[in-house]
Formats: sequence, structure tokens, C-alpha cells
Amino acid sequence: MLPNLQYAAIRYENFHSEVLLPTAFPLRSPLELSVWQPAGSGIHGGHPSLAEAKRAKFRAADIGLRWGPVWSTAWFRLRGKVPAAMRGHTVALRFSCGSEGTLWKDGVAFQGFDPYRDLAYLFPSAKGSEKLELYVEGACNLPLGISTFWWDHPELQARWREEKPGRVESAELVVVDESAWRYAQAWDFLRRLMLALPDESPRATEIANALRDIHASIDASNPVDGMEDTAAALDELVQGGAHESATACIAVGHAHIDTAWLWPIRETRRKCVRSFANVLRLQERFTDFHFLCSQAQQYEYVREDSPEIFKQISKRVAEGRWEAGGAMWIEPDCTCPSGESFVRQILHGTNYWTKHFGSRGKQRFLYLPDTFGFPPCLPQIARQAGLDTFITNKMSWCETNKFPHVTFQWRGLDGTEILTHLTPGHNYNSSIEPKDMLHGERNLVVQDGQSFFSSAIPVWLQPFGFGDGGGGPTDWQIARAELARDCNGLPRVEQHRVDVFCGRLHAGADALKAADRAIASWDGELYLELHRGTYTSQAWLKRQNRLAEAAIRDVEALAVSLPNTPAKELEAFRSRMDAAWKLLLLNQFHDILPGSSIAEVYADARKDHVTISETITRERDRLETAFAKLADTRGLKKPVLIRNTSSIKRCGIVEVDGGLIEVNHVPALGMKVVDAAVIGPLPAAVELRTTTRGVELSNGTVRAFIDLSGRIAQLEHMPTRRLANARDARGALLPINQLALYEDRPRRWEAWDTDRDYTDKCELIDGDCEISVTESHPLRGEVRIERVIGAKSRIFQTYRLDAGCGRIEVRTEVEWHESQRLLRALFPFNIRARHAWFGTQFGAIERAIHRNTSWEEARFEVPGHAWMDVSEPGFGVAVLDDGRYGRSALAHADGCTLGLSLLKSPNFPDPTCDRGEHSFNYALMPHAGDWREAHVDLAADCFREPLRAIELRPKSKGELRGAWSACEVLSTEPMRVELAAFKPAEDGRGRILRLVETRGARGDVQVFWNINARKVTAVDLLERPITLEGLSHAAGAVTLLRMKPFEIVTLRVE
Repeated sequence: MLPNLQYAAIRYENFHSEVLLPTAFPLRSPLELSVWQPAGSGIHGGHPSLAEAKRAKFRAADIGLRWGPVWSTAWFRLRGKVPAAMRGHTVALRFSCGSEGTLWKDGVAFQGFDPYRDLAYLFPSAKGSEKLELYVEGACNLPLGISTFWWDHPELQARWREEKPGRVESAELVVVDESAWRYAQAWDFLRRLMLALPDESPRATEIANALRDIHASIDASNPVDGMEDTAAALDELVQGGAHESATACIAVGHAHIDTAWLWPIRETRRKCVRSFANVLRLQERFTDFHFLCSQAQQYEYVREDSPEIFKQISKRVAEGRWEAGGAMWIEPDCTCPSGESFVRQILHGTNYWTKHFGSRGKQRFLYLPDTFGFPPCLPQIARQAGLDTFITNKMSWCETNKFPHVTFQWRGLDGTEILTHLTPGHNYNSSIEPKDMLHGERNLVVQDGQSFFSSAIPVWLQPFGFGDGGGGPTDWQIARAELARDCNGLPRVEQHRVDVFCGRLHAGADALKAADRAIASWDGELYLELHRGTYTSQAWLKRQNRLAEAAIRDVEALAVSLPNTPAKELEAFRSRMDAAWKLLLLNQFHDILPGSSIAEVYADARKDHVTISETITRERDRLETAFAKLADTRGLKKPVLIRNTSSIKRCGIVEVDGGLIEVNHVPALGMKVVDAAVIGPLPAAVELRTTTRGVELSNGTVRAFIDLSGRIAQLEHMPTRRLANARDARGALLPINQLALYEDRPRRWEAWDTDRDYTDKCELIDGDCEISVTESHPLRGEVRIERVIGAKSRIFQTYRLDAGCGRIEVRTEVEWHESQRLLRALFPFNIRARHAWFGTQFGAIERAIHRNTSWEEARFEVPGHAWMDVSEPGFGVAVLDDGRYGRSALAHADGCTLGLSLLKSPNFPDPTCDRGEHSFNYALMPHAGDWREAHVDLAADCFREPLRAIELRPKSKGELRGAWSACEVLSTEPMRVELAAFKPAEDGRGRILRLVETRGARGDVQVFWNINARKVTAVDLLERPITLEGLSHAAGAVTLLRMKPFEIVTLRVE
């Protein structure tokens, strides 16, 4: 039997939908409906314009019309006249085509339609004779594309499997009685509040009794009089006054539009127009309604596609009720992009808003509500870009441990703190229901207010509106926010801007500090205990992203290093790089780069990366040609220009004209002219020995024995005579680079997740394989293995060992045709450790590898960049990679096992995900000492950034001879300084050099300039001047500075 309140709530819900709400629309008048559906429209075709529609031949249609197929476009024409009976009334269009749609009025997108909104207000006070010809652009998809989910009604799921899922359900004019509509909203709000409160709550009982009395006063057959008589009582019941202890909730409208996900970007552009038009219409009706859109890229789409909408937005931004904030160009993934990509996200986002909105475009907060975890470099990046607040919701999605804070100081790698707010309500797409408000307040009080070590700040943020697929807030959601302004039983809700919320949050933090009371803190990464599969899905794109990041950094550095480049040419180059960067940043969106979008999104991403690659290749060819012309090759028989794109001076083996040469002392971000015909002293040669049990490679530093199954049966660091392999229970050596296939069927979100029990179904790849020697040279040895894996896939791995090199590379090609399988490489090491180190953006992070608590258990798969290392005193082993991001580390009694996730093949949302050919590399590096002593991070840099060789014309007279770089950066041990960027300044005034200390050490840094450096000053990440303690200059064009652990320093060179 239902409890009394639930029983009453059902009765009151029926009364609302059947009696009260219909009184808000007392008059209706059907419109003449006709349709035009052009051939060829769809996900791969274009969208016919309004002008084309007006020239088209429409056919008559009726309510109930079915249309499709999915992703197609249909234009609906609505004709009629406002009846005389509607004179003096508010008149709206009610239209629904069973999908998304855009109403065009007077040649401009006027409002969107979707399953949550079917009314468009046309006349505040109709004259009663207006003739109408309206057009609706119907898009045959739901807000979440064409996919349905477990929460959708069975009828909807069945219809969207049919050939024509669209269905016209209404096309009419209606009179809107605003008073009756608001009455109905208040009734429904109170009903929902009654249900959200505890059953034993006096307030819930008060509401139930009052609604019963009001219900008894209204004649269902003629409810209007009764509604008028009870309106005051209903209003008094709502505005009973919030309790003095109630928290303050700042509610802001929000349309979280995924820039691509279950629909392609071309559909996102229409979603943006629809959603933004919705907001503009709502702001005409609700004067307290504030709205936030946080992605600059989406504003640019609207500016290009609908200049009139953008003009209206600009007016609202200037007024202050539309907030262009969030700081970044797009809401990116934060697992795979580089630290420099985060900088450029903020730089381009902030520059865009400032350019178009002036002082209203100034940014205060970083807003990433839906990103799948956050690296520890972000606090410093945000603060150095002038931001003082970070806001997200995603950490509430952790599936194992409840994140313990709502508002807290997030402390990054370098110790920088940023005030962070985890919105405590339901999520970032709230419908502003009373239960959401109570849920948020309860989380705030429980998580922040009951901590022994900290105190709660009684203010919190609640974004509301339909999101992911866009649409944004509805009028009934705004009505709920208004009703919750001062309602007994709820927090006090105020509609306002997010930067106003930030101001109050900081005021609360300052008050706590003044009262000597602590605010909670969190040190290190914000690891999301969910969506771990996004470190691996669409692996091809992740690798392309890394290659593009490296390539853009390379050509920017080349451009600003080239002597005597006219300022105009450098500015033109910067403009071309801006376009490349923005395309790359777009494809770092948090549902594109993680691999959680439909196939069509990745078809677009491939085209985008081709464009980026072509742009970079043209620039690189042009610049390398320019440098080649500067080379002095007189006296050289076979001149070659060797380029080093890494951050360290280095040596290495380079292939030139089909042969191998060794080069030494090539400066960081620099070059060296060498004679390939001159062979200098060689390091210890690579020895290769074949036996009946396999093949052995050695070079005096590393010895690796490859068994007949293609694994490393023995890996020895020869200087220490240590074998890296762990042993099994019987004492036998465990092979390293053991490939393993796992069944990968996550409970719900295939491409997103790798579930914690994935290891239950494991197939070790340990049968014999084809093995052959493909290179036997004093400078290089290679052994190639080939084998079948899974049902119908093949893998080719080449073990490469170079002379003088401390790592053995595993160069891998895969023909991948598996379904719902995960391919990993396992590395069992004979090392006793409780922690491992992992490369991360702008630094390194240490993680526990035991499973003592649920927090460690949840980290069975973690993200990382470039390398991971496990060490004990005197010895360790690192795994280096060139673009794999998912990894694991687990301690056990006989050592520990590192793992690298290589490929994943989910069926949803892209059933073709990663099927096809792949090429990637990783390497193993046994070493003495720990990772810092062994320079593991430097080895990873060299591994990912191979030396480039450009053959030169002999007998050329030039000014470049020997080794040269635009600048040389020296630092004291054990520091390591990364040259993260060397680029043209945004304002055209000189060059920008960004340095990052990545080992957690402090010390002195010297920058020796080989280019004109008359003036060197410190700037922030937006390239604004700042004061940097310790910055000075010495004779001979030398800049001196002192860097702290993991510090970012940006210099302007003029």
C-alpha cells in the first residue's frame, strides 16, 4: 500500500495535468500544415536553407504525419490567421514534430522545439487578424541523437528503430493565460516539494493538507473561478519563508551542449542556434533569468551561422544576464591533451570573449562540468591565466568512493591552490526540482559542514537546463527557480551570474580564514572513478592528437628561431597556427578525444587531422628549406641538417639515405650540420645472437632475450647485472611484454568504461610466433615477431636496440578486428615497491600501487603521459610510450606488474571503433637508481621526439655551421626544464618562451640567447606582464631565473 503522501501526490499530479494545466491554454486554432523533405539530407548531406525551403514545392500534411529517416531534414510550413477570438491575448505557436526543430520567423531562427518544449510565444497581445506563414526546420533526431537508453519509454525506443521515427503531434495557435500557467506551476512545485521532504516532516504534512483543501475548492468542470479564489492561499503556501539556517543556492541557466557526441559537429551547429534562440526568448519573458554558456567555439558557430542571433546575444552579454564564461575554447578532455594544450584552450577562449564582448568577456572561473577527471597541473595553469575558481560536477560520479568535499582548495603539483566547487546538486543538467535543491543542500552540509578539519561555506551553485544534447532551460524550470526564492523547506534560490557566485564563495572562504577556521583541501589529481576506458578508446585519434601537439610546437619554435623574419610574415604565420590550434582544440572535446562519440564524429576528426597535418607539413617544409639555405656545407662530403625537437641536448642514431649514422650534441629545439660521410668513434656495437630458444640483443647497457612466443624472456641491465623479470611461484622467470586479451563488456557505457572485474576473463598470448632478424648492424639490431591474436587480428612487433641506448623499443603494428576485447601489454618486474611514478602533463605524479583501501582499489587503471617507472633503491624499470594513456601498476609479494592498455574495441557508440590498422611504439628501460637519477623523463622525451634529418646541398656558403639553437636553457641538477612552447606573441610584440620544471626540484636556470633579445620580461599565460621574483639578466644575452618545483615560467623576448 502506498504511504499517504505518495498516494496524495499521484492524485495531485493527475489534477495538475488534467484540470489545472489545460486552463493555461483556453483557446486553440489549428494551422494549415505542409511539408517538404529534400532528397539527400542527412548525416552525410547538407541542411537545406530557409531560402531553399521557400522556393520548394510543399505537400499538404496532417497531424500524425510520420517522417524520416533518422538524421534527415524536413521543412514544415505553417499558414493561418490569428482568430478574432484571440484578440488581446498572449498567443503562442504549439508545434511538435517528434524530434528537434527550429522555428524561423522573419527570416531569422526564432526558437527551438524539442521533446521538452513545444510552445513559441508569438504575440504578447494579439490584434486578432494577423496572417502567418511560419517555417520549422525539423531535424530527425532526438536531443541525444538517434540513440535511446534504458530510461526511455519503450514506445519511444520502438519508434526510433523504425524507418520514419518522426511524428507531427501538433501545429496550432494557442492562447496562453499566464496567471493560470503560473498557478499550475506552483501547484506542481508544491507537490514535488511534498514528495522530496521526509514523510514525517511537518512541512510535508502542511503542504499535503493545504493542497487537499485547495483541491476541494476547485470544480474540475469549471476550475477557473476556484483557481482565482485560491491563488492567494497557494502563493502563501509557496512563499512561507526559508528557514534562517537555509543555505544560499545560486541558480544559473545552462545549456551544456556536447560539441559532438551522439551526433556530428554539423548537427551541433544547429543545436547551438536552437538552444541560444531558446534562451533569448526566455530572457524576454523572465527578467531575473541568467544564463551561462561556457564554450567559445559554440559562440563562433552561431556567429558564423546566425549573425542576427549572435547580435542579440551580444546585447544580453552587455546587459549582464548572459554570461560568456568558463575560460576555455572548448570543454576538453583533461586526460590526454598536453599541458600546453590547456594553456592554449584558455588563451584562445579568453581572447575570443574579450574580442567580442570587451570587459564582459573577462574570465574569472574555469568551468568543466562533464570532463572525466583532472590532472594536477590545472590549478597552476588556471591561476597563471588569471582565474581564481574551478567548478565541476563530474567528481560526484565516482562509483567507488564518494568524493568528500563540495568547496575546497585544490592544490596542484607545484603547490598552487585554486578555490574549487563541486556543484552538489543532482548534476549539471538539473531541472531545478525541489529534490535537487534538497540533495544539493544535504551534500553541502554533510560533506563540508561535518568535517572535523574544515567548515562549510553556505553558498552553492546549481546550473539548470536540458543539456548534453542542448536545448537549455525551459520556462517551467525558470518558474521553479522563482518559486524556490524564499520557500519554507528549501534553500534560498537566487538566479544570478556564476562570477557573482564566485565572489560570494571567495568572501565565505575569506571569512573562514579571518575566523581562523579551515577550509578543506585536496592535494593532487582529481581522479574520476569511472570512464577509465576513455584512456584507450579511439586510440588512433589519441596518437594523432599527440603527434599534432608535438608538430605545432615544433613549427612554432622553427618560425620564431628563423633569423630576420619580417614581423608581417610572423603575424601571418601566427594566424595560420591559430587556425590549426583551434581545430586541434576542437577535437580535444571531452567526448571526441576520449573516444565516446559515434562513427560520424570520427570521420570528421580524421578530416580535421588531415587538415592540421597538411598545414603543419607545409609550414615545416617551408621553414626547414629556409634553414637549409642558411647552412654552410663547404668542405662536407655528405652534409645533413639534424634537427632536435626535444627539450634536451642529445645524441642518437639517425637514418640518412638508407644508412645509419650516430650524431652527438644536437641542442634542444635546435639543429646541427653534420657530415654523414664522416664516421666518428662509435659506441659499443649492438650484438645479435640467434639460438634455438629465441634471439638475444645486447649493447653493453641492455640485454634482452626474445623467446619463441615473442616475449622478453630475460631483460637485463648490464651495468648492474640485474634481471628485471619477476618470478612465478615455482621460481621461473615471468616474460616481459606479455600480451593479454580480455573480454571487455562494461555494464553500461562501453566506450567509456573498463570495469574493475575485466581481468576475470583473460587470454594470455603465449603460443609460438613467426620470428625473424630484420636488422643486424653495429648501430642497430632488430627482431620482428608476427602472430595471430584473438579471433581475426594480427600483431607485428619489432624489438629495436640501438648502440649506446639504454632502452629496447617495441615498435608495433596491429591489424585489429576484434569486438568487445581489450588488448594490453604486461610487464612483471622483480622490484619491491609500494608506489610508482607516472608522467603527467607538465610533471610527474606518484601513486600507490598496493590495494590497502578502496581508494587504491578504484585506481586499477590510471592515466599517464610518456612514461611510468617503478624502482627500489639502486634499480628500476621504466615503460616509455608514444601515445598510449591507460596504464596500471600493481604490487605483489614477488615484485610488481605494470600494464599498458593498447587497444579497445567497443560496439557502442561506434561499432567500428579502432577496427583497422594501428602503428604505435613503446619501450622498456632498465636503469640504476630511481627515475630522476636515470633521467627516465629525458629518455621518454627522446623516444617520443626522434631526431629529424634533412639532406643538404654541398658546397653551400651560409651562416649556420655546426650546432645552433635560438636559445639554450641550462638548469642545476636534479631539475629538468621543459621547453613547452616557443612561439610568436599574441599581440605581435616579440616571442614567447614557456619553461616548465617537471621533476619537482628547485634551482637556478640560465637562458642563453642566440637571437636578438634586447628585452626579456615575465608574463602570465595570457601574455600579460607580471613581476617574477628572481628574474634578472647578465652580460652576453643571458637571462637568469630561479624556478620552484613544477613551476611554469613564461617569458616575452623582444
